[in-house]
Amino acid sequence: MIKCRCCGQILPKTDLITYSNMPKSAQFFPKEAELDAECGVDIQLKQCAYCGLVQAAGQPVSYYRDVIRATGVSCEMRKFREKQYQSWVEEFALQEKKIIEIGCGCGEYMAFMEQTKADVYGLEHLTASVRTGKKAGHRIYEGFVETEEYLIPEGPYDGFYMMNFLEHIPEPGVFLRGIANNLNDGAAGLVEVPNFDMMLQKSLYSEFIQDHLSYFTEDTLRNVLEMNGFEVLQCGSIWYDYILSARVRRRVPVNVDGFLKKQEQIKKQLRQFLEEQKCMGRRVAAWGAGHQALANLSLLEMADDIVYVIDSAAFKQDKYTPATHIPIVAPQRLEKGEVQTVIIMAAGYSAEVWGIMDKEYPGIEKVILTEDGLQTIN
Repeated sequence: MIKCRCCGQILPKTDLITYSNMPKSAQFFPKEAELDAECGVDIQLKQCAYCGLVQAAGQPVSYYRDVIRATGVSCEMRKFREKQYQSWVEEFALQEKKIIEIGCGCGEYMAFMEQTKADVYGLEHLTASVRTGKKAGHRIYEGFVETEEYLIPEGPYDGFYMMNFLEHIPEPGVFLRGIANNLNDGAAGLVEVPNFDMMLQKSLYSEFIQDHLSYFTEDTLRNVLEMNGFEVLQCGSIWYDYILSARVRRRVPVNVDGFLKKQEQIKKQLRQFLEEQKCMGRRVAAWGAGHQALANLSLLEMADDIVYVIDSAAFKQDKYTPATHIPIVAPQRLEKGEVQTVIIMAAGYSAEVWGIMDKEYPGIEKVILTEDGLQTIN
Protein backbone atom coordinates (compact mmCIF):
# COMPACT_ATOMS: atom_id res chain seq x y z
CA MET A 1 0.00 0.00 0.00
CA ILE A 2 1.68 3.18 -1.23
CA LYS A 3 0.48 6.66 -0.31
CA CYS A 4 0.54 9.77 -2.49
CA ARG A 5 3.50 12.01 -1.76
CA CYS A 6 1.30 15.09 -2.05
CA CYS A 7 -2.10 14.39 -0.45
CA GLY A 8 -1.51 11.12 1.41
CA GLN A 9 -4.26 9.13 -0.34
CA ILE A 10 -3.68 5.50 -1.34
CA LEU A 11 -2.19 5.20 -4.82
CA PRO A 12 -3.59 2.73 -7.39
CA LYS A 13 -2.03 -0.74 -7.40
CA THR A 14 -1.46 -0.57 -11.14
CA ASP A 15 1.32 1.60 -12.57
CA LEU A 16 0.89 4.21 -15.25
CA ILE A 17 4.07 2.77 -16.75
CA THR A 18 7.14 0.90 -15.53
CA TYR A 19 10.60 1.61 -16.94
CA SER A 20 12.90 -1.36 -16.38
CA ASN A 21 16.69 -1.46 -16.01
CA MET A 22 16.96 2.30 -15.49
CA PRO A 23 20.00 4.05 -13.98
CA LYS A 24 19.64 3.96 -10.20
CA SER A 25 20.48 7.66 -9.95
CA ALA A 26 21.70 10.59 -12.00
CA GLN A 27 24.87 10.90 -9.92
CA PHE A 28 26.06 7.28 -9.73
CA PHE A 29 28.77 6.18 -12.15
CA PRO A 30 30.23 2.73 -11.36
CA LYS A 31 33.92 1.94 -11.59
CA GLU A 32 35.11 -1.08 -13.55
CA ALA A 33 35.46 -3.15 -10.38
CA GLU A 34 31.81 -2.46 -9.51
CA LEU A 35 30.26 -3.51 -12.80
CA ASP A 36 29.55 -7.14 -11.89
CA ALA A 37 27.44 -6.07 -8.88
CA GLU A 38 25.89 -3.01 -10.46
CA CYS A 39 22.41 -3.29 -11.96
CA GLY A 40 19.55 -1.08 -13.03
CA VAL A 41 16.31 -0.37 -11.20
CA ASP A 42 12.65 -0.29 -12.15
CA ILE A 43 10.97 3.12 -12.07
CA GLN A 44 7.27 2.65 -11.32
CA LEU A 45 5.18 5.70 -12.19
CA LYS A 46 1.81 6.09 -10.52
CA GLN A 47 -0.81 8.83 -10.58
CA CYS A 48 -2.88 9.83 -7.58
CA ALA A 49 -6.58 9.61 -8.40
CA TYR A 50 -7.30 12.45 -5.96
CA CYS A 51 -4.74 15.23 -6.46
CA GLY A 52 -3.50 14.06 -9.87
CA LEU A 53 0.22 14.04 -9.08
CA VAL A 54 2.34 11.65 -11.15
CA GLN A 55 5.13 10.20 -9.00
CA ALA A 56 7.81 7.54 -8.79
CA ALA A 57 6.86 4.89 -6.25
CA GLY A 58 10.37 3.82 -5.24
CA GLN A 59 12.71 5.07 -2.56
CA PRO A 60 14.49 8.41 -2.93
CA VAL A 61 18.16 8.47 -3.83
CA SER A 62 20.50 8.66 -0.85
CA TYR A 63 21.54 12.24 -1.59
CA TYR A 64 18.06 13.75 -2.16
CA ARG A 65 18.70 16.40 0.50
CA ASP A 66 21.72 17.72 -1.40
CA VAL A 67 21.67 20.10 -4.35
CA ILE A 68 24.22 19.05 -6.95
CA ARG A 69 24.48 21.36 -9.94
CA ALA A 70 26.80 21.14 -12.93
CA THR A 71 29.89 23.30 -12.49
CA GLY A 72 29.23 26.82 -13.69
CA VAL A 73 26.17 28.44 -15.23
CA SER A 74 25.84 29.20 -18.94
CA CYS A 75 26.01 32.80 -20.07
CA GLU A 76 22.43 32.62 -21.36
CA MET A 77 21.14 31.20 -18.07
CA ARG A 78 23.06 33.79 -16.08
CA LYS A 79 21.46 36.65 -18.01
CA PHE A 80 18.03 35.04 -17.70
CA ARG A 81 18.33 34.58 -13.93
CA GLU A 82 19.65 38.09 -13.34
CA LYS A 83 16.66 39.59 -15.16
CA GLN A 84 14.17 37.18 -13.56
CA TYR A 85 15.44 37.73 -10.01
CA GLN A 86 15.52 41.50 -10.40
CA SER A 87 11.92 41.47 -11.61
CA TRP A 88 10.80 39.23 -8.71
CA VAL A 89 12.51 41.35 -6.06
CA GLU A 90 11.05 44.56 -7.48
CA GLU A 91 7.54 43.08 -7.80
CA PHE A 92 7.45 42.16 -4.11
CA ALA A 93 9.58 45.07 -2.82
CA LEU A 94 12.21 42.72 -1.38
CA GLN A 95 15.14 45.12 -1.59
CA GLU A 96 17.01 44.98 1.75
CA LYS A 97 14.54 42.30 2.94
CA LYS A 98 15.71 38.89 4.13
CA ILE A 99 15.20 36.13 1.58
CA ILE A 100 16.54 32.58 1.49
CA GLU A 101 17.28 30.04 -1.20
CA ILE A 102 16.15 26.57 -0.15
CA GLY A 103 18.63 24.05 -1.51
CA CYS A 104 21.25 26.55 -2.63
CA GLY A 105 24.11 24.19 -3.52
CA CYS A 106 27.36 26.14 -3.55
CA GLY A 107 25.52 29.43 -4.01
CA GLU A 108 25.55 29.49 -7.81
CA TYR A 109 22.18 31.25 -8.01
CA MET A 110 22.72 33.25 -4.84
CA ALA A 111 25.36 35.24 -6.72
CA PHE A 112 22.66 36.48 -9.12
CA MET A 113 20.10 37.14 -6.39
CA GLU A 114 22.63 39.17 -4.39
CA GLN A 115 22.82 41.66 -7.27
CA THR A 116 19.20 42.66 -6.58
CA LYS A 117 20.12 44.30 -3.23
CA ALA A 118 17.99 41.82 -1.31
CA ASP A 119 19.46 40.44 1.93
CA VAL A 120 20.21 36.92 0.67
CA TYR A 121 20.79 33.72 2.66
CA GLY A 122 20.99 30.08 1.65
CA LEU A 123 20.17 26.68 3.15
CA GLU A 124 22.07 23.61 1.97
CA HIS A 125 22.45 20.07 3.35
CA LEU A 126 25.74 19.02 1.72
CA THR A 127 28.64 20.07 3.94
CA ALA A 128 31.14 20.40 1.10
CA SER A 129 28.81 22.73 -0.81
CA VAL A 130 28.26 24.86 2.28
CA ARG A 131 32.01 25.27 2.72
CA THR A 132 32.50 26.16 -0.94
CA GLY A 133 29.68 28.68 -0.86
CA LYS A 134 30.95 30.33 2.30
CA LYS A 135 34.43 30.65 0.81
CA ALA A 136 32.82 32.46 -2.13
CA GLY A 137 31.32 34.98 0.31
CA HIS A 138 27.74 33.67 0.52
CA ARG A 139 25.82 33.39 3.78
CA ILE A 140 24.82 29.73 3.81
CA TYR A 141 23.50 27.62 6.67
CA GLU A 142 23.92 23.85 6.69
CA GLY A 143 20.59 22.06 7.10
CA PHE A 144 17.46 20.60 5.54
CA VAL A 145 13.76 21.20 6.20
CA GLU A 146 13.03 17.75 7.57
CA THR A 147 9.85 18.55 9.51
CA GLU A 148 7.22 21.27 9.80
CA GLU A 149 8.87 22.40 13.05
CA TYR A 150 12.35 22.83 11.56
CA LEU A 151 13.80 26.28 12.32
CA ILE A 152 16.02 27.98 9.77
CA PRO A 153 18.57 30.34 11.39
CA GLU A 154 17.89 34.08 11.02
CA GLY A 155 14.20 33.46 10.29
CA PRO A 156 11.49 34.40 9.74
CA TYR A 157 12.19 35.49 6.18
CA ASP A 158 10.35 37.88 3.88
CA GLY A 159 10.84 35.69 0.84
CA PHE A 160 12.28 32.42 -0.46
CA TYR A 161 13.18 30.83 -3.75
CA MET A 162 13.76 27.21 -4.73
CA MET A 163 15.19 26.10 -8.05
CA ASN A 164 14.44 22.55 -9.28
CA PHE A 165 14.53 20.96 -5.84
CA LEU A 166 10.92 20.17 -4.88
CA GLU A 167 10.73 17.24 -7.30
CA HIS A 168 13.42 15.42 -5.29
CA ILE A 169 11.59 15.62 -1.95
CA PRO A 170 9.88 12.44 -0.60
CA GLU A 171 7.24 14.42 1.33
CA PRO A 172 6.74 17.72 -0.53
CA GLY A 173 3.77 18.72 1.67
CA VAL A 174 5.73 18.48 4.92
CA PHE A 175 8.67 20.20 3.23
CA LEU A 176 6.58 23.14 2.01
CA ARG A 177 4.82 23.56 5.34
CA GLY A 178 8.19 23.60 7.04
CA ILE A 179 9.35 26.37 4.71
CA ALA A 180 6.12 28.33 5.24
CA ASN A 181 6.62 28.17 9.00
CA ASN A 182 9.92 30.02 8.58
CA LEU A 183 8.33 32.89 6.64
CA ASN A 184 6.46 36.02 7.62
CA ASP A 185 2.79 36.24 6.65
CA GLY A 186 2.55 37.36 3.05
CA ALA A 187 6.17 36.45 2.28
CA ALA A 188 6.91 36.06 -1.43
CA GLY A 189 8.18 32.87 -3.03
CA LEU A 190 9.58 31.66 -6.34
CA VAL A 191 9.32 27.90 -6.89
CA GLU A 192 10.53 26.08 -9.99
CA VAL A 193 10.32 22.42 -11.08
CA PRO A 194 10.79 20.49 -14.34
CA ASN A 195 7.77 20.90 -16.61
CA PHE A 196 5.87 17.60 -16.84
CA ASP A 197 3.30 19.24 -19.13
CA MET A 198 6.05 19.59 -21.73
CA MET A 199 7.26 16.02 -21.12
CA LEU A 200 3.74 14.78 -21.84
CA GLN A 201 3.31 16.97 -24.89
CA LYS A 202 6.59 15.85 -26.45
CA SER A 203 6.60 12.28 -25.06
CA LEU A 204 10.01 12.77 -23.48
CA TYR A 205 10.35 9.25 -22.07
CA SER A 206 14.08 9.72 -21.36
CA GLU A 207 13.42 12.45 -18.79
CA PHE A 208 12.49 9.96 -16.07
CA ILE A 209 15.06 9.26 -13.35
CA GLN A 210 14.73 7.96 -9.80
CA ASP A 211 16.19 11.24 -8.49
CA HIS A 212 12.89 12.88 -9.43
CA LEU A 213 10.10 11.54 -7.24
CA SER A 214 7.36 13.98 -8.35
CA TYR A 215 6.45 15.05 -11.88
CA PHE A 216 4.52 18.30 -11.69
CA THR A 217 2.12 19.69 -14.23
CA GLU A 218 0.97 23.27 -13.77
CA ASP A 219 -2.20 21.96 -12.10
CA THR A 220 -0.46 19.62 -9.67
CA LEU A 221 2.20 22.20 -8.80
CA ARG A 222 -0.56 24.65 -7.95
CA ASN A 223 -2.28 21.93 -5.89
CA VAL A 224 0.71 21.07 -3.73
CA LEU A 225 1.57 24.73 -3.12
CA GLU A 226 -1.98 25.77 -2.27
CA MET A 227 -2.54 22.74 -0.02
CA ASN A 228 0.54 23.59 2.04
CA GLY A 229 0.43 27.24 2.96
CA PHE A 230 0.80 29.28 -0.21
CA GLU A 231 -1.29 31.32 -2.63
CA VAL A 232 -0.20 30.85 -6.24
CA LEU A 233 -0.14 34.28 -7.86
CA GLN A 234 1.28 33.23 -11.22
CA CYS A 235 2.39 29.94 -12.74
CA GLY A 236 3.66 29.09 -16.20
CA SER A 237 6.45 27.61 -18.27
CA ILE A 238 9.85 29.28 -18.82
CA TRP A 239 13.23 28.43 -20.32
CA TYR A 240 12.10 26.84 -23.58
CA ASP A 241 9.20 25.21 -21.69
CA TYR A 242 11.55 22.97 -19.68
CA ILE A 243 10.73 24.65 -16.36
CA LEU A 244 7.50 25.47 -14.53
CA SER A 245 7.90 28.66 -12.52
CA ALA A 246 5.42 29.71 -9.82
CA ARG A 247 5.32 33.03 -8.00
CA VAL A 248 3.67 32.47 -4.66
CA ARG A 249 2.87 34.20 -1.40
CA ARG A 250 2.64 32.69 2.07
CA ARG A 251 -1.05 32.62 2.86
CA VAL A 252 -2.16 35.48 5.10
CA PRO A 253 -4.67 34.58 7.84
CA VAL A 254 -8.21 35.79 7.20
CA ASN A 255 -8.87 39.14 8.89
CA VAL A 256 -11.69 38.60 11.41
CA ASP A 257 -11.57 42.06 12.96
CA GLY A 258 -14.81 42.89 11.17
CA PHE A 259 -16.67 40.18 13.09
CA LEU A 260 -15.56 41.55 16.44
CA LYS A 261 -16.26 45.14 15.46
CA LYS A 262 -19.76 44.31 14.15
CA GLN A 263 -20.56 42.24 17.26
CA GLU A 264 -19.57 45.08 19.58
CA GLN A 265 -21.48 47.63 17.50
CA ILE A 266 -24.73 45.62 17.56
CA LYS A 267 -24.26 44.68 21.21
CA LYS A 268 -23.99 48.37 22.15
CA GLN A 269 -27.12 49.27 20.16
CA LEU A 270 -29.07 46.33 21.57
CA ARG A 271 -28.02 47.10 25.14
CA GLN A 272 -29.34 50.67 24.76
CA PHE A 273 -32.62 49.36 23.35
CA LEU A 274 -33.10 46.82 26.15
CA GLU A 275 -32.34 49.43 28.82
CA GLU A 276 -34.97 51.73 27.31
CA GLN A 277 -37.50 48.90 27.36
CA LYS A 278 -36.71 48.17 31.00
CA CYS A 279 -37.08 51.85 31.96
CA MET A 280 -40.54 51.84 30.36
CA GLY A 281 -41.48 48.68 32.24
CA ARG A 282 -41.77 46.66 29.06
CA ARG A 283 -40.83 42.96 29.04
CA VAL A 284 -39.09 41.59 25.96
CA ALA A 285 -39.24 38.26 24.09
CA ALA A 286 -37.29 37.08 21.06
CA TRP A 287 -38.72 35.29 18.00
CA GLY A 288 -36.46 32.71 16.40
CA ALA A 289 -34.46 29.74 17.64
CA GLY A 290 -32.36 29.20 14.53
CA HIS A 291 -28.58 28.92 14.78
CA GLN A 292 -28.02 32.66 14.17
CA ALA A 293 -30.54 33.60 16.84
CA LEU A 294 -29.03 31.16 19.32
CA ALA A 295 -25.59 32.61 18.66
CA ASN A 296 -26.85 36.17 19.10
CA LEU A 297 -28.56 35.36 22.39
CA SER A 298 -25.19 34.23 23.69
CA LEU A 299 -22.75 36.60 21.99
CA LEU A 300 -24.87 39.70 22.66
CA GLU A 301 -25.46 38.61 26.28
CA MET A 302 -29.27 38.78 26.05
CA ALA A 303 -30.18 35.96 28.46
CA ASP A 304 -31.08 38.16 31.45
CA ASP A 305 -33.32 40.43 29.37
CA ILE A 306 -35.40 37.93 27.36
CA VAL A 307 -38.49 36.37 28.99
CA TYR A 308 -38.79 33.59 26.42
CA VAL A 309 -37.95 32.71 22.83
CA ILE A 310 -40.75 32.08 20.33
CA ASP A 311 -40.38 29.52 17.55
CA SER A 312 -42.94 27.88 15.25
CA ALA A 313 -41.09 24.55 15.13
CA ALA A 314 -42.92 22.19 17.49
CA PHE A 315 -39.82 20.08 18.21
CA LYS A 316 -38.09 23.12 19.73
CA GLN A 317 -41.00 24.16 21.93
CA ASP A 318 -41.02 23.36 25.65
CA LYS A 319 -37.25 23.12 25.56
CA TYR A 320 -34.50 25.67 26.29
CA THR A 321 -31.96 27.53 24.25
CA PRO A 322 -28.50 25.99 24.50
CA ALA A 323 -25.90 27.94 26.49
CA THR A 324 -28.34 30.73 27.47
CA HIS A 325 -31.13 28.46 28.87
CA ILE A 326 -34.11 30.60 27.86
CA PRO A 327 -37.50 28.83 27.51
CA ILE A 328 -38.69 28.21 23.95
CA VAL A 329 -42.43 28.57 23.42
CA ALA A 330 -45.07 28.52 20.68
CA PRO A 331 -46.23 31.82 19.11
CA GLN A 332 -49.61 31.49 20.86
CA ARG A 333 -47.88 32.29 24.16
CA LEU A 334 -47.96 35.95 23.08
CA GLU A 335 -51.72 35.92 23.72
CA LYS A 336 -51.07 35.85 27.49
CA GLY A 337 -49.77 39.42 27.46
CA GLU A 338 -46.56 38.61 29.36
CA VAL A 339 -44.39 40.64 26.98
CA GLN A 340 -44.84 44.00 25.32
CA THR A 341 -41.92 43.90 22.86
CA VAL A 342 -40.55 41.21 20.55
CA ILE A 343 -37.11 41.20 18.92
CA ILE A 344 -37.48 39.22 15.70
CA MET A 345 -34.37 37.14 14.96
CA ALA A 346 -35.57 34.80 12.22
CA ALA A 347 -32.92 35.61 9.58
CA GLY A 348 -34.48 35.17 6.11
CA TYR A 349 -37.93 34.68 7.64
CA SER A 350 -37.91 37.90 9.69
CA ALA A 351 -40.09 39.86 7.26
CA GLU A 352 -42.62 37.01 7.25
CA VAL A 353 -42.69 36.96 11.07
CA TRP A 354 -43.19 40.72 11.06
CA GLY A 355 -46.24 40.24 8.88
CA ILE A 356 -47.63 37.54 11.19
CA MET A 357 -47.23 39.80 14.22
CA ASP A 358 -48.79 42.74 12.38
CA LYS A 359 -51.85 40.63 11.71
CA GLU A 360 -52.19 38.52 14.85
CA TYR A 361 -50.47 40.60 17.58
CA PRO A 362 -50.79 44.24 16.48
CA GLY A 363 -50.54 45.56 20.04
CA ILE A 364 -47.03 44.22 20.61
CA GLU A 365 -44.07 46.39 19.65
CA LYS A 366 -41.60 44.67 17.37
CA VAL A 367 -38.15 45.22 15.93
CA ILE A 368 -35.94 43.06 13.68
CA LEU A 369 -32.36 42.19 14.56
CA THR A 370 -30.47 42.09 11.26
CA GLU A 371 -26.81 41.74 10.40
CA ASP A 372 -26.63 45.54 10.58
CA GLY A 373 -28.42 45.92 13.91
CA LEU A 374 -31.98 46.70 15.00
CA GLN A 375 -34.37 47.76 12.24
CA THR A 376 -38.08 48.20 11.65
CA ILE A 377 -40.26 47.72 8.56
CA ASN A 378 -42.40 50.65 7.42
